[in-house]
Amino acid sequence: MTEVRVWKYDGTELAWLQDRLDRPESGSGHVVSELVPAGFDAYVRIFHQFAATDGSGRTRTWRAWAEDAGVSFHRELSHLTLPHEFRAPGEPMWQTEEGALDGPSRRALARCLAGVTGEQSVCFAYDLAALCRGEDEPLVRRSSLTGLEAVREEVADRVGRCGPEFWWPDDRSWVVTTDYDLLSTYVGCSAETAERILRDDDIEALPVTTQTRVDWYADRPR
Repeated sequence: MTEVRVWKYDGTELAWLQDRLDRPESGSGHVVSELVPAGFDAYVRIFHQFAATDGSGRTRTWRAWAEDAGVSFHRELSHLTLPHEFRAPGEPMWQTEEGALDGPSRRALARCLAGVTGEQSVCFAYDLAALCRGEDEPLVRRSSLTGLEAVREEVADRVGRCGPEFWWPDDRSWVVTTDYDLLSTYVGCSAETAERILRDDDIEALPVTTQTRVDWYADRPR
């Protein structure tokens, strides 16, 4: 007999967040409100950097790839729209990971948020990653923003190198979501914090709304 696992948020630190997510029953695709709670003044999409597969350590931004390909760089851009099949001789393949904001962007984001959060305690949560790895409930760790990398190392054996899927400070003035299945991270925050993120040279980001599509087919014809 197949065992059915019941995944509950009641009594966990993720309960408040899950209660504020919007899960539309109809419509094409998925939107920001399914990932980040409602009620923030601003929302931002952070694009995960592409890395060369030749071991050179080179990176490529979504904007640069879009410009090279003559594709519009916009808030619903899908990686499927970027041309992968034609490469110049010697040109490496480029890839980015689902559910993992690249290290430079992740550390830059933590620095940005530290400027508004200070030494507040921050929750770092793993949801779907924990479920897929056989945990009994979401895995949550508390630390400061400076402890983000240490948290990732601590839980790597249990949930892998993804995430954290959600992080937020005690005052819940912002929430970061790196969905387990997506190639971008989304942030809900104040307008001032959004401007900090958008101005940071180490973060590739665009403003979005709660109704901006987030799925892989977001900018394909509807």
